[in-house]
Amino acid sequence: MKLVGKVKEAHGLKGELYIFVFSGDISWLKKMNEFELRPKGAAQGKVYPVEKVKPFKKGFILKTPGIGDRTLAEEIEGQDFYISADLLVSQPGETIFLKEILEFIVKDSQQNTIGPIKDFSSNGAQDLLVVATAKGSVEIPFVEAFIKKIDFKHRTVVMDLPEGLLDLESL
Repeated sequence: MKLVGKVKEAHGLKGELYIFVFSGDISWLKKMNEFELRPKGAAQGKVYPVEKVKPFKKGFILKTPGIGDRTLAEEIEGQDFYISADLLVSQPGETIFLKEILEFIVKDSQQNTIGPIKDFSSNGAQDLLVVATAKGSVEIPFVEAFIKKIDFKHRTVVMDLPEGLLDLESL
């Protein structure tokens, strides 16, 4: 199970929950048929079936048969919300989830190795790959204009980077 959000608050009188999703991406929502709620810091929680969901603000509204009224819903406010990790794997032709390319090797358009992807960041406008190079870590914008090929078989990302981008200050 993967942590993707938290129970923000009770919604309505029938035990519905407003789930705040950290990334704001709910592309997996329609495929979800169960979830887990865990109190903060707990190693395990309780798994619930999904009755119905609908997008809402920066997440979604969720109804489960296991929570029948507002009082019960209010008791679990703040708990962490987990989903099956299988929901966070893209299918061919879909937009990938960044975690799918963690530890892939970034290469330039001449197939020279730049380094492995160690983490991800954001500058607000775009996702950034944090790549470990021989000179230290560098953030590379993960934008369509730079991406030439993502090879899952060989675990590489080939990019055509602007001249001088890797010469910028390391992290």
